[in-house]
Amino acid sequence: MIWAVIVLLIIAAFFIVGEFVSDKQKSDGNNDFNDLKEIELAGKFPSSYKFFINPDKNKKITLVEPENKFVIHQFNRGSLEEKTVPFNQIIEAEISIDDNIITKVSRGSQMTGAVVGGLAAGGIGALVGGLSSNKTESKHFKKIDLKLKLEDFSTPIFRFDFLPSKNDFGLENVKGFKQDDQKVKEALSNVEVWQGIMEIAIRKASKVAQ
Repeated sequence: MIWAVIVLLIIAAFFIVGEFVSDKQKSDGNNDFNDLKEIELAGKFPSSYKFFINPDKNKKITLVEPENKFVIHQFNRGSLEEKTVPFNQIIEAEISIDDNIITKVSRGSQMTGAVVGGLAAGGIGALVGGLSSNKTESKHFKKIDLKLKLEDFSTPIFRFDFLPSKNDFGLENVKGFKQDDQKVKEALSNVEVWQGIMEIAIRKASKVAQ
């Protein structure tokens, strides 16, 4: 009899926890949706302007080419902040994977180190530039970032992440994503594009300065 009561209590506890988790996920889902809509509308630029929203839906970068600048929006403690980055403020832009620098470009220099051979299936490996002896090999990836060094005392460093910080179950991405995961492929493709955009911006600012 006692065992039967214990079993019933355990089953009831599972139901209660399940309902709590379900309600929490719904609430988080609604918050994520609202944050995404706010990020999408941030800046209200023409639809032709190139922009990117990170997988966590809390950062957005927009290329405002006619004004030679980028506009960055990000959530900070629940509030949406806006930062303008003129092309001539960018000192350096680099791609890093799990904090390992893969390639970078800076004022007055050419692109350096540029292959991530075999990182992902489907030919995505060479990010920007040619083959080199430096290779990053791993089975899982936690972070694929674009880091900007800026001539700005208030924000000298800005990182834009291209991989989500959480896995498909909404839990912290501790182990990372497999190299053949579609999220990794998309992150490598997107970070390559935006590194190319940063290189053009740096070179354009350098020409104006001359």
